[in-house]
Amino acid sequence: LLVGELTDTEGRRRDLHLKGSGRTPFARGGDGLAAVGPMLREYVISEAMHALGIPTTRSLAVVATGRPVQRETVLSGAVLARVASSHLRVGSFQYAAASGDFGLLRRLADHAIARHYPTAAHAERPYLALFDAVLAAQASLVARWMLVGFVHGVMNTDNMTISGETIDYG
Repeated sequence: LLVGELTDTEGRRRDLHLKGSGRTPFARGGDGLAAVGPMLREYVISEAMHALGIPTTRSLAVVATGRPVQRETVLSGAVLARVASSHLRVGSFQYAAASGDFGLLRRLADHAIARHYPTAAHAERPYLALFDAVLAAQASLVARWMLVGFVHGVMNTDNMTISGETIDYG
């Protein structure tokens, strides 16, 4: 659940996101809940990635909800609060394209250019320049993962930010 946008002490925009807070339109039939163990793992791994100099979401807190979460067994529920330069994902574009609303897709791309890759706005083909910039950011990210032996176990369009930060560790 994207709560909103904040400005940090250095004037950079950050998205505040809650993971495990419940169903969203993007939950794909899941309950949108999370268990304490995986949320603590995400907290620890994201902070380790940050310490290694790898662009990542930053975990702020894991809070127990007191609500049971049904997985293979019943687990204790939790919510992870995290920030990132963006929670705009490759899957956001995939979702907009699948909707057939190309005006929405264009607005999303224009927002991504304005927020993350403003030099693309001045290119002869801005959307191709956006694609190239996202490709370069993600290739750089994966190369950094390889340098430290990290393998993303759930690397799909929902878990790849266009800003080139690691997201969703489990």
